[in-house]
Amino acid sequence: MAAAEQRPRSLQDLLDQTPKFVDSLFANPKGVLRAIFRSFPPDQLPPEYTNWRDEQRARRQSVALLDQSFHMTHLWLRGPDARALAEFLGVNTFRHFGPGRAKNLVACTPDGYVIGDNVLYGLTDEELLFVAGEPVLNWIEYHARAGGFQVNLDRDPLWTLNSTGRRSVYRFQLEGPRAPEFLASLCIHPFPELGLFRHAEVLLAGYRVRILRHSMAGVPGLELSGPWDEREGVRSAIVEAGRKFGLRLVGSFSYLSNGGLESGWIPRPLPAIYTSSALRPYREWLPATSFEATSALGGSFSSPTLEDYYLTPFELGLGHLVKFDHDFVGRQALEAQAASH
Repeated sequence: MAAAEQRPRSLQDLLDQTPKFVDSLFANPKGVLRAIFRSFPPDQLPPEYTNWRDEQRARRQSVALLDQSFHMTHLWLRGPDARALAEFLGVNTFRHFGPGRAKNLVACTPDGYVIGDNVLYGLTDEELLFVAGEPVLNWIEYHARAGGFQVNLDRDPLWTLNSTGRRSVYRFQLEGPRAPEFLASLCIHPFPELGLFRHAEVLLAGYRVRILRHSMAGVPGLELSGPWDEREGVRSAIVEAGRKFGLRLVGSFSYLSNGGLESGWIPRPLPAIYTSSALRPYREWLPATSFEATSALGGSFSSPTLEDYYLTPFELGLGHLVKFDHDFVGRQALEAQAASH
């Protein structure tokens, strides 16, 4: 019983019991193969459908279908304070945000260091959808529960954390120079003209599908999503119709090397939440099994000081998203950073 009582229950417990937490993060499992087998189940998404070279080439020369249905968590935020909470936590402007719009939301600590970024959909005036990894969504959920915001949360964990063996929605990415032309050919009604990070619902092969216009590393791209039960039907329709457009299915090897490496986007910076005394209640809320506790550090840089791994939006190339037209967590620190950039 004594041993069980000493087992860490929160991230703060883990930090208190681990004198050199940097070493613990370096010791956690890491690597491409771990990412593939944990985030991309091979029975659902194989490493390769044909070969890495041809799947990469399809993104540049024809059309590539990437299945994003497994490795990202969804969080629906509903209620009269949904937008207020997003504005409070996001460094981005919300001046023109609303239904039919999306943005790459960046969340920072009060000290102006990055927790992470994700895609935010505006669905209605009181319903938002966040699509991302765990750190930003944990930060949002904590403040939703602790900050007195009038919101309800509905969380759909990524595949490996989902005990139901299914998701709420599927998510596909169509990329390549022929992707817009191909998708327009599948639509029953005229294909909508969408600006960057705009989304709309279309009728595609008899299915109602939400499309979001965005791209990875400058490649024309559209993200498709809809109810999980319709995933196979939509996927089959895309694959069948895509033959004459040179469509290729993309496996997890090619997926991992597409947009992030080419655009310089860093998808998983270390969330800067481990050392600030002001964030102790947050660390006490996070379980010892959370992403923040089990994620890994890697690479050639080595320092015994956790703060040396923290990054600002400006250091990550996200400084253009920081807008001081509203009050948000980290604003004062970011104003000081902006003055030196």
